[in-house]
Amino acid sequence: MTRPGLGLVLVALSFAPGVLSCVLPDREIEFEQTSITNRYAVRIIEPVLLSKYANDSCDTNDEDMMAGRCPQPGDSDPRDAPPHFLDPTNVEFDGIDDVTKFAFCTCPEPLRDTKLFDFTVYVEDQDEEPRKRTPKDDIYAALLLDVPSRSDTPYDHVDYLSYYDPEGPLEDYTEIPYKPPGRRDPQLRRLLFGSDQEFGIDLCNGGRERLSEGFHTLTVIVTDRAWFLPPEGARQYGVPDIANGATYDSIHYVFSCDTDCDTQCQSEEEAQ
Repeated sequence: MTRPGLGLVLVALSFAPGVLSCVLPDREIEFEQTSITNRYAVRIIEPVLLSKYANDSCDTNDEDMMAGRCPQPGDSDPRDAPPHFLDPTNVEFDGIDDVTKFAFCTCPEPLRDTKLFDFTVYVEDQDEEPRKRTPKDDIYAALLLDVPSRSDTPYDHVDYLSYYDPEGPLEDYTEIPYKPPGRRDPQLRRLLFGSDQEFGIDLCNGGRERLSEGFHTLTVIVTDRAWFLPPEGARQYGVPDIANGATYDSIHYVFSCDTDCDTQCQSEEEAQ
């Protein structure tokens, strides 16, 4: 067929009903560079205080949202979120009496503190399986204690291992829907601290050793790849594998341990 003849056939086909009329929808098609294996970064999210007007501005037509409230992770109340400086002199009314909520105690062996640091860490990572819309990345967490600012061995400071597993991915949190308006599904995960008997961490006595009197720093770090594994040796908890595309986020809590506080110490049997 000559070129003029071919052109006439193509023109005729373009006007024929039902012919060459298949149009691919451009919805839910994602183009991704093969060199990019981790598009969205992991992020620790905390509840945030909002004004009444900011809360009222959220769309209350969504059946998953409470009327008059913007979504908070885990539907948590920002007024109950722990501060990053756990002031041991801070006094709060617990409904019955005034208490120093963050006055932690280093107890003599084998006693433990009756005051625990009760907190939950919420983490989001928007990477998801395209068709299933399920989380794509596993999220890992580690707790580090008193890491020197110039340390090149942060994994030596991983602590409180009886409360969590640094090699176990965080659980998906779907109990309470978290759908921030105008955003992709954050694929919320949760790290809940505590053992089978209790919730919270005995900061001054629950680690590898009982802490000295004074201030200490707890660091919570999360990442969306398994912790770095050197060519030789064990996996380094608390060290993100950046060369493998890992992203990470961290938060810090400063707390104090006192030693003149025997009245708030108890045995394991009394705690159960």
